[in-house]
Amino acid sequence: MNDVYLKLGRAIATKCKPGFHQAALLADMEKEGGDLKLTYSLDDGSEWEPELSEDDLHQLRGVLSEVRHVQGQEDGKIWKTCTVVLTR
Repeated sequence: MNDVYLKLGRAIATKCKPGFHQAALLADMEKEGGDLKLTYSLDDGSEWEPELSEDDLHQLRGVLSEVRHVQGQEDGKIWKTCTVVLTR
């Protein structure tokens, strides 16, 4: 399970500027091609929302689907929305 979380964290981090302070991925996986929004902040307090390419979106959705699957096997529940926050 930890490997999947690391994979998700790395996928998010690669979309942010190096040295970011905090990143948040909001996901709505209820419908096909779930909606994703990524924002991150830098140490100076500035906030950014990077443009995500179709490849970026596909990668993030894929890893989120892996997390959903693994968690669903553990507790029998599949979530529809989530917020993932990375803080250094």
